[in-house]
Amino acid sequence: MTTQERQRFEKFKRDLQGYPVKRMAFLANTVKDEDKDYPFAEQKAICEHLGIEFNEDEHRFDEVAVAREWAATLPDID
Repeated sequence: MTTQERQRFEKFKRDLQGYPVKRMAFLANTVKDEDKDYPFAEQKAICEHLGIEFNEDEHRFDEVAVAREWAATLPDID
């Protein structure tokens, strides 16, 4: 996903999060039946709606790595 595509994706996702009724209607109309149990169904639907190629790896993140990165910024308690 290019930087411009990522910006469009994030802007659309924020818009949906800001209007729950719009989000529910969007997801009800765009998420396919076979994707209902797929953990990245919302991201895939947004990508398809915006004409962006969906790549699952771009939407994953390692929670442990993020937690370690955040913890490294905390001051030491001694």
